[in-house]
Amino acid sequence: MRHIQLNRPAAAPSPRLARLTGHLQARLLDFGPGGPEIASFDPDRGLVSARFPGHPVQEVLDSLSARGITAAREQDLAQFWLDPTGRFEDLDYLWGCLFEIL
Repeated sequence: MRHIQLNRPAAAPSPRLARLTGHLQARLLDFGPGGPEIASFDPDRGLVSARFPGHPVQEVLDSLSARGITAAREQDLAQFWLDPTGRFEDLDYLWGCLFEIL
């Protein structure tokens, strides 16, 4: 099983971190109405925060964890902290998992 760690801030900004963060933001926006709502987006820090209308955030995070994806939680938000060594394919996998869950 894949294990994707999205719960720790990156050490420093980088162009690759910004590209990964933008990629995840775009994937979440692909859902359209009824999908995740992006609460914040910070390419310098590698952070995308989202809520899932109609779905308790902890249930979504638990479902992601069962699929090998670890993300952080801040109140009613899921926080996806990216790392510049991360893979674009892992973010596509996250998107696919969210598509199944939601």
